[in-house]
Order: sequence, then structure tokens, then C-alpha cells
Amino acid sequence: MRLKDKVALISGSGSGIGEATAKRLAEEGAAVVVVDLNEEGAKRVAGEIRGRGFVAEAVRANVGNPAEVEAMIRFAVDKFGRLDILHNNAIRLYTGRVGEMSLDNWRKAVEIGLTSYWYATRCALEVMVRQRKGAIINTGSVSGLAGDYGLGAYNAIKAGVINLTRTTAIEYARKGIRCNAVCPGAILTPPILKSRQALPDLARNTEAAIPMGRYGEPVEIANVVLFLASDEASYVNGTCIVADGGLTAHTGIPSVAGSGPDW
Repeated sequence: MRLKDKVALISGSGSGIGEATAKRLAEEGAAVVVVDLNEEGAKRVAGEIRGRGFVAEAVRANVGNPAEVEAMIRFAVDKFGRLDILHNNAIRLYTGRVGEMSLDNWRKAVEIGLTSYWYATRCALEVMVRQRKGAIINTGSVSGLAGDYGLGAYNAIKAGVINLTRTTAIEYARKGIRCNAVCPGAILTPPILKSRQALPDLARNTEAAIPMGRYGEPVEIANVVLFLASDEASYVNGTCIVADGGLTAHTGIPSVAGSGPDW
């Protein structure tokens, strides 16, 4: 088991990528702290993990509240004696053009999607520096590498997450701590599933834009997080692994040779 005797905390793990990650890390031997604002979701995920004979505890936390971030880190250490893996994954998504978004929504997006990552990292570092070992994995996005129409706040916070990852990595590498990011493309999380039902044309166009011709599954991102959290990635630090089915490998320019994804 790749994570035997390790302790992992995953924020936003009551559903989607976080849920899949919590389950994969537990399968590989980690004791997992499942953190989500949705207490029911966190308890469900932790219960399903325990039901399979693995170790998990559920914690309700609003990661936008510094005191609750401190409390979730403290819970992990008090319960299991250490913290080896932090996966910052929580997000709050607001859509709208840059010139039309409200100040309140912008601030909330930054608070949850960037500031909380920094503060959870800061709190986890206090533990990991003492241990002289730790792995921090942030959920970035291909939207942090390029722009999207109507997702200005999301683009900005994910770009921030990516550079926060790099800075953390270089500052703490000699303390035995690695920090990396995974940058998913279009993944079948609950919001995407709802969007596919409400906007089927958009879903078809999205699938057509992905060279692999399909959305990704949450477990496909969880597997990347697992690698980054494990000692197999012992020399991987400060990087962003893109998992998007080839989406960002394409310039977006139509074929000039009469061939396309199905040729």
C-alpha cells in the first residue's frame, strides 16, 4: 500500500474529485480526514470508506473561515498524531463576464478558491516542518493556464493556485515538503453533470473539443493526486500535472490538412 501509515486531509471531499481522492488515498492505506461544508456529504463519504474496512473521519468546515481551517488541521493531528498529505480542493464557482461580476462574488470566489488554499497550507506547514516531511497537492485547473469566457474569477484564482504551488514548493523543499498541483480539464463532477443536463449542446461541443472525445472521471484526477502524494513522486516538486484528455495540447486552430480527431 503506497500510503501506509500516512494521514491525509482533503478539503471539498464530500463529492466529486475530492470524494474520489479520499477513497483512493484510503484504499492505499492512508487515514483520511474528509472535509466539506456539506456535513452530510462528508459523513457519507467517510462512512463509505469505513464500510470498506479503511480509516476515515468526517469534519464539517467552511474553509473560508480561518478558525475552521485551523480546527480541521488540528483535528487531523489530534486524531491521528500527524499530517502527511494536504489536498486543497474546495471551490466556489461564480460565472459572469469580468465587467459584470459583483464585487461580493469576486471576493467570495477568491476567499474559497485561493485564500483558503494558502491558509490551509500555512497551517499544515506548521505540522509538516516539524515532521520534516509532507506533501501538499492543490487542485488547479486548465482554466488557470488559459482563459475562459464567463469564468474570469475562476481563471484568476486557479492561476493564483498554480503560482502559490510553485512558491510553496521552492520555499519548503529543503524542509522535506513537496507541493504540486493537478490541473483537471472537464471532469464529471456534480456541477458538470447538472450542466450537461441543462445545456446539452454545450456538453456536445465540449466533448468535441477534447481530443479524447469525452469528459474525465473524478477517479482519473484522484489517481494523479495519489501519485503526487506518494513517495513515488519523491522528486516531483513545484509542478502542475495537466489531466485534460489532450484539451490544452491543441492550439484551437482548425485542421489545415483535412484531418481531425476522427481521421
